[in-house]
Amino acid sequence: MAQATPAKPFLLPAAIAATLVLCGLIAWMIESRAVILREGTEIVLQSEPIDPRDLLRGRYVVLGYPSQRIGGPLLDPLRAEIGEGETIDDATVYVTLRQGPDGYHEPVAVSLAEPDEGLFIRARATRVAHDMTWLFLDFGIGRFYTNEHRAPELERRMREGALTEIVVAVAPDGTAQIKALRQAGETIITEPLY
Repeated sequence: MAQATPAKPFLLPAAIAATLVLCGLIAWMIESRAVILREGTEIVLQSEPIDPRDLLRGRYVVLGYPSQRIGGPLLDPLRAEIGEGETIDDATVYVTLRQGPDGYHEPVAVSLAEPDEGLFIRARATRVAHDMTWLFLDFGIGRFYTNEHRAPELERRMREGALTEIVVAVAPDGTAQIKALRQAGETIITEPLY
């Protein structure tokens, strides 16, 4: 005679709890991006075009920014901060920005420490010239995903130099999200919150 398998009353509550945790994690990821877009400080960066495709997420426009290449006297304080002969490849840096006369925000300082005040964007040092004369940065806003029909138009506009303004929302910790694409001050595409 076979023995009856005991009931496992904890399975249903455990499955429900796991589902709630996963749903909460996904909601948190979506909401953290939406909070930056909703409440972040808006800045405008000048862009440069590149044209690729992502097999998993579809068409996108790669955005390059002149402010991602920093050189000259702006690097002097950073050189002093890291010390002689040291490198900062793949390190987190903070770029302090100021709005220029043309309306675009430009770097005015770079540091390994988060600034106590002012507007700044957090970046990753992707490449450093061997003699620390140039620093190349990744702001985390290098791709703008759009639908299959809209991407070719955006790419064409960027190649022709017509689309040059990227509105970026920056959170208090320096995290950035693309908020809109503009041409001559006119908004072409606004990124939805959700």
